[in-house]
Amino acid sequence: MSNKVYGYSELEGLSDTELLATLQSSWGYKDDNFEVWGEVTLFKDREWGHLKNPRMLASNNLLSYPLTGVNGPCEFWINPADAKKYGDQRGARFIKCKLTLSRPKEREKHRIPFMMSVLPGSCSSLEKLPASIPHDIVTADDVSYFIANEIYHFYQQQAATKIEQEFATKQSMFEQQLTEALAEKQSAELKRDNAIKLVESLNSMRKKTEQSIALLETDNELKQKQLQITLENFKKIEVEMNHKILRLKKYVSDKALFLKTFEFLDQEDLDNFLVESKSASQDVDGVVFREQLNGDYSKAISYIQSHLIEKDILYPRHIIENYLTLLRTKDLIILAGESGSGKTNLVKSFAKAVGGKAVIIPVKPNWTSSEDLLGYYNPLEKKYLATPFLDALLEAQLNPETPYFICLDEMNLARVEYYFADFLSLLESRDEAPEISLYSADESAHVLSELKAVVEIIQDSKEKYGQDGVVNFIALLKDEAINNQLRQAFGFSDKNSLIKYHSEVRRMLFAAMSMPSSIVMPANVHIIGAINIDETTHYLSPKILDRAHIMRFESPLLSDWDAILREVKEYEFDDVSRPLLFETEALGIRQNYPKFDRENEFCQLFIALNKEFLHKLGVEFGMRTIRQGLNYLHLFKDANDDRERAINNFILHKVLPKLTFDGNKTVGQQTKLELIEKVFLQRIKQEVPTYADIPDVFSAVVALEHVVNNAKSNDGIVNFWS
Repeated sequence: MSNKVYGYSELEGLSDTELLATLQSSWGYKDDNFEVWGEVTLFKDREWGHLKNPRMLASNNLLSYPLTGVNGPCEFWINPADAKKYGDQRGARFIKCKLTLSRPKEREKHRIPFMMSVLPGSCSSLEKLPASIPHDIVTADDVSYFIANEIYHFYQQQAATKIEQEFATKQSMFEQQLTEALAEKQSAELKRDNAIKLVESLNSMRKKTEQSIALLETDNELKQKQLQITLENFKKIEVEMNHKILRLKKYVSDKALFLKTFEFLDQEDLDNFLVESKSASQDVDGVVFREQLNGDYSKAISYIQSHLIEKDILYPRHIIENYLTLLRTKDLIILAGESGSGKTNLVKSFAKAVGGKAVIIPVKPNWTSSEDLLGYYNPLEKKYLATPFLDALLEAQLNPETPYFICLDEMNLARVEYYFADFLSLLESRDEAPEISLYSADESAHVLSELKAVVEIIQDSKEKYGQDGVVNFIALLKDEAINNQLRQAFGFSDKNSLIKYHSEVRRMLFAAMSMPSSIVMPANVHIIGAINIDETTHYLSPKILDRAHIMRFESPLLSDWDAILREVKEYEFDDVSRPLLFETEALGIRQNYPKFDRENEFCQLFIALNKEFLHKLGVEFGMRTIRQGLNYLHLFKDANDDRERAINNFILHKVLPKLTFDGNKTVGQQTKLELIEKVFLQRIKQEVPTYADIPDVFSAVVALEHVVNNAKSNDGIVNFWS
């Protein structure tokens, strides 16, 4: 297996045979039989499919093209017939197949001379998992499928082995009998009869074994169905346990007339509580991303930039492609810059450009806990006191087709780690939507218990004194006999007010009806922070920097407006007046970060940077940050295939914001500031050789030079934010 990476020019002019031989050597195949296995992915709007994360069938090595500029695992096209056959079957999401060179036009289009695709007709279901696979490739459902197949093959193999053993025994006996018969000169007829009987016996035994295998397979299918039914029942039980408020809803529904008559709730509150919530989204006239633009993110960025310019909002293309990519990561995005640099305006204008809604939440300097962000339950009033942030989440839940961009404006006026840490921990959940617990679900049960008691006491008092014609609570209290009966039943003295107690029960009931005990983070919500750095604000802690992407802004007066207008002229859209409409999934899916792979070029780069520079500088840089980078690079390719630009952006987002320390401290024979200026800066220039073509505002090299110059004029204190 060769580790050589080829340049495009080295491969030009090679024949198909020579290209195949090059791949055979690079990937470690012993012959030209390129057998692989991987995961089938179907395009929603196309007939073709992809084979993702392909691995060698023999060694299980992950395949990537040994070509400069082409990073990450290969993805091979699957023709429509095979894609439809295997991509739509539950048990055949993973297949094994053979590869062949793609058509010359495809190879030339993608600038990959040895680009390969799946050989038509070579696909088959992957019946058994390889001995060692990445744990995050296969889901729980996939594992259960392969376990079922393993059970089937285990018993099938046992049965086949038993047949072979018994067949061998019988065959040996037959040969012995035949030898003895020849030795004793038995007649040919007797030998033939014995042989026929033996064959018939073996055929009978084989048939019985095949029947047993068929029964085992049927039993296996039944067990899988039973398992599915059990899982569905568990889900139902979980829903019932997590929604105790349904009991309150049923009781309110049964007693609706009584509760309205005695003014415990209004008709409007009753309708809102009992009628299932419907999306308040309105149909928006716009350009559909999947249909008109064929799901092309590069075209989407061009359209959005053109749409904004038509609204007299000028942003360079780089900002739009970077911001859209960061939104798709579903990580926390923090926009940093001086006041008036266009941070919140980007949130608002982008939201309108994609038919979404921006909600700006001003952060107060006195915020000290998660209650300031999400609100809290008041046990005295028996109600939850919500905040604008929580109201925005609840509104987004009612409008699942509309993207919501919730921006915490001036996020660092208070210490972010105080009020946002709990919520940030929830956002770290990548394999499922995080659930935000607001208060104990048992509170609704307490409300129901007290409400039942009040209703029964009033009904008993009415029936005892024959007041069926009473039409409201005040009229009930005017009846002296009933009034005394109610006071006695409630244990009230003359000083206690029944009217006040009625009001308390009414407020308590409304609070339980209007606020759920927990809320699942809506998939259509994106959380963004906007910060200013001055003497009135707090620096972001390492915990926040480790989990967020910092996108820095400069004054729009520094932008080259003519260059922006020239960019847009090249797009040649006929009409950009309507917003561009994305499906929720197209704007980002919360899923696990790519697996850390020591052989990956990006991982190797940041392992080296961490050992050579960041660790020596005292900058925390962990494996999770590298996996975030892998995710960013993977998504950025959809918008721009410039890998150096992606690395430049990632250094700006995740590395440079952590440079805050005393540069006068020594590391070996030099100071930290000298290590940055003389070594680290030069290394970044090597990794981003096209840094001179990147505008200064968005260049990691220029930003690092700025850090060095500021430190020299500030007694050696290194501070990215100054």
